[in-house]
Amino acid sequence: MRPLTLQRLQVFCAVYEHESITTAARSMKLSQPTVSRHLRDFEAALGLTLFVLDRGRVIPTAEADSIYNESRFLYDGLNRLENRIEAVRKGTGTRLSVMTVGLLAQHFVSGAISRIKSDMPNLHISVDVGTLGQQLQAMKNGQAEIGIVAGRIHAEDVQLSHLGRGRLVVLVPEEMEIATKDQVSLDDLRNVPLLATTTRGPIGRVLSDEMVERGMTVDPSIAVNSLILIPLLARQMRMAAIVDEFTAYFSTPPGFVVKPLAPKVNFDIYAITAGPVGNKLAAQNFVAYMREYLANWARGDRPALREIPTVSNT
Repeated sequence: MRPLTLQRLQVFCAVYEHESITTAARSMKLSQPTVSRHLRDFEAALGLTLFVLDRGRVIPTAEADSIYNESRFLYDGLNRLENRIEAVRKGTGTRLSVMTVGLLAQHFVSGAISRIKSDMPNLHISVDVGTLGQQLQAMKNGQAEIGIVAGRIHAEDVQLSHLGRGRLVVLVPEEMEIATKDQVSLDDLRNVPLLATTTRGPIGRVLSDEMVERGMTVDPSIAVNSLILIPLLARQMRMAAIVDEFTAYFSTPPGFVVKPLAPKVNFDIYAITAGPVGNKLAAQNFVAYMREYLANWARGDRPALREIPTVSNT
């Protein structure tokens, strides 16, 4: 029989400190017979008498004093370890690392992070912006727990949690003829100067797939990898641009109008993780808050633009 186990040590220390089997059992949320059995097994395995009964009290022997003095540091360390494990499980007093595509950095990710920090002040949070490929690499390296991505995702060894949807829109300079239309079709864009994202990005890939399905092609004058650059270039060069509705809302240049794209092109938004979110409270709440923000947006709830700071992207 192995004399020393963590459970026997816990029982021994609890009985020693409380000088009562009943109180020790209550503190450990165990039954009194279970505590008595572990104590008997511990004494039998050691070949020592650790406690004697005196008028209903459990009195430690000299041998128990010696063992306790040596073991209490291990016992305290075990308690700290158990508390730490519980904190990690719940997501309190630990870390949460998030990466997101740029189009959701404003309002959605920043809002969810703010609410998580309010819920869990001791939580250490790291946030970064990256493409799907960069997020997958960060997860592989243990640098990110949750990624926020958009579009049609083709990735192995990750779990997807659907958060919501977005749609593509067109930024149009006010002086262009198509600025008077209620909605703009892909055909309308054939003969106007156009910026668009490359298929390397989530929005460009969605748009490209939709055009292929409809037998259409649009040859943009300039293709851009980063969505945050499109409104800046469109403003400087007075060109139309296809972007997501979030970028359009927060970054429409002066002198431009936003028009729905026809036929409507939607895209899905996901949280990606290397494994299940499980019982980690911080991760669960972050996903829930992201889903809530996107649901509110879909219902027409928009933040005041003056409250939104400018966010840079890479």
